[in-house]
Amino acid sequence: MKYLFIIAIVSLITACGVKQPVESTQTTETGSIYVTSQPDSALIFLDGQNTFRLTPDTLTNIPVGNHFLKVQRDGYESLQDSIQVHVASDSTATISFQLKKLVYIGLLAVTSDPPGAEIFVNGESSGMFTPDTLQLAPGSYDVRLEKNGFIAYQQTAQVENGATTELKTDLEIQQRVLFESFGNVSCMPCVESAENLERFRSEHTQANYVLFEYYANWPSPNDPFYLESPQDVDKRVRYYSIYTLPSLRLNGQTGVDASKYDQIESAYNTAVAQQNTPLAISLTRRLDQDTLRVSVEIYDYDQVLNDDQLRLFVSIYEDDIHFDSPPGSNGLKDFNFVFRKFLTDREGAPITGTEFNYKIKWQDWEFPNSHVVAFIQNISTQKVLQTTIN
Repeated sequence: MKYLFIIAIVSLITACGVKQPVESTQTTETGSIYVTSQPDSALIFLDGQNTFRLTPDTLTNIPVGNHFLKVQRDGYESLQDSIQVHVASDSTATISFQLKKLVYIGLLAVTSDPPGAEIFVNGESSGMFTPDTLQLAPGSYDVRLEKNGFIAYQQTAQVENGATTELKTDLEIQQRVLFESFGNVSCMPCVESAENLERFRSEHTQANYVLFEYYANWPSPNDPFYLESPQDVDKRVRYYSIYTLPSLRLNGQTGVDASKYDQIESAYNTAVAQQNTPLAISLTRRLDQDTLRVSVEIYDYDQVLNDDQLRLFVSIYEDDIHFDSPPGSNGLKDFNFVFRKFLTDREGAPITGTEFNYKIKWQDWEFPNSHVVAFIQNISTQKVLQTTIN
């Protein structure tokens, strides 16, 4: 009988995923790209993203595979729209662009309130931010202004040769609802919750919510996501008094049974209807070599920040995580919305100013699949006032 009891215990432990191997297929192989232009000092774009680097320069830590490069310099046009380059592991690819100076130009002066909005012309980033003046060939242009935390603004502008066209606008706050989910890789009901959250994202592509998930330390204390930042997760679990999994919170105050999709929809619709804060949060992120740099700006249009119970939280989560074998006993091998860590203190940062900067050494997460979230929460009432994501 004692022998059978030991076998039962061993079987139970194995079923809970405690001893199952964790085999992630995420690649960490990288290479470099050396980019030049004639003339130089052109802004480099990698796969459509502004690198904030000027030619000549070397882009490092680029995932192996094919990538698209383009460059832009004000008052010039590139003879090549973009160049595809293959990056091999531990090697440096070299590409060069030829630029031609514009002969006939007009000026487009763009300003916004608040400033710092990225200026897009005909769907492509100019690499410039408001307030600034662009040199463009005469013609009609679709101008789009984008600043994190605000609704994008778009207008058509007519540029005349030798003249200056002015474009001014006040940007509107992007209202967002925060979803904080709690699960575990060995929680069986969490399977249905994960499916519901995936369904919710597929059916709601608008930018008015942010969703990520903490992985608690039960039923499996060896949950690999929990072990990534156990103290951060424990703090949020205790803060919300989470006793059952799965659990879901909207804007900190509304508890939802995530295994019931209609409850998620109903709570979301209610939260969106009630979300009308005069606070805006804008953040930018940049991977500089092996260092992640994050800047956060807070805009208070009604003296909301006078409350000393407000705290700023900044965190990282990751999508598209795959394991060859399930890391727990609920059978899931693919995960999204996975909380990684707080950049602020897990208690939140007191809001003593309007600008915050953070940096951490980047870990083995996939940067294109990672997101930085910032939210402001009243630590007494648990209400989340505003959220943004980059």
